[in-house]
Amino acid sequence: MYGELMIGINMLFNYAILSFTNKVGNHQTSRRRLWVASFIGAFFVTLFPYSMLAIIFTFLGMTYIAFGQTIANWKNSILAMLIASFFAGGLLTIVYTNVSIVKNNLFLLGAISLTYFSLYAVKSKWLDTRTMANLLTYTYDSELELLGQAIPIKVFIDTGNHCTEPLSGEAVHFIAWKAVKQHLPIEFVQSLENWDSRNTPDLSGFPSMYQKNLRLIRLQTVQGASWAVGIKFSRWIVNEQRLPAGYIVLTKEQRNYPQGAAAILQVSAMEVMKEERRTATC
Repeated sequence: MYGELMIGINMLFNYAILSFTNKVGNHQTSRRRLWVASFIGAFFVTLFPYSMLAIIFTFLGMTYIAFGQTIANWKNSILAMLIASFFAGGLLTIVYTNVSIVKNNLFLLGAISLTYFSLYAVKSKWLDTRTMANLLTYTYDSELELLGQAIPIKVFIDTGNHCTEPLSGEAVHFIAWKAVKQHLPIEFVQSLENWDSRNTPDLSGFPSMYQKNLRLIRLQTVQGASWAVGIKFSRWIVNEQRLPAGYIVLTKEQRNYPQGAAAILQVSAMEVMKEERRTATC
């Protein structure tokens, strides 16, 4: 009974660690494979509890069974496994030390639950940090030349934005209205504020000197279809790289813009940034 108990305890702790590694490493290993690896690891550690060599080989074997689809995946999983083991190891030691007082399931349930919650908190922080790092790679400083004004603006490249101006096929980018309002000519600001997308789309209310740079842009969102005014920009330098010709649409909302950016660039801007990286590495 003692042996089965220790195998069961080890297996649950192993599964918590393997599950953590599976999530943070995005390995997408099936639960069945994780449970098999957990059991095999628990069996050999219980069989040879005082052999450091057996523990090392069991650790490597368990990670290989769970994540060894390729050598690269296996190597990448080891660091996350060690970090998870560091957090869970203390609780596992408590269970081993106090196994003689384990007379009911509440003690085991508490230790194992605490392990899961601890690893869940670490996993959430890990994933949040990785997400933030990924977002930062799409965030840049820029200078926009619009209607004769140079405007410094922080931008974010949205890989989900594929909006284009229908006639020219040029990219459409989105900018928060309050980020550029003070830089625009007063007469243009007044015309834009008076423009109502709910009425029949018409650009005649804008000063004639600006109309040649304006286009009607059809937008499709979860709320439905609507019209917006697209403004052709003269020049846009992002991270010292010039964007291809395109249009901008001014939006009233900025709260959904990531990383405090004031502009959402169309996905085509990603190619410009990739070209910059290729040039930098040559």
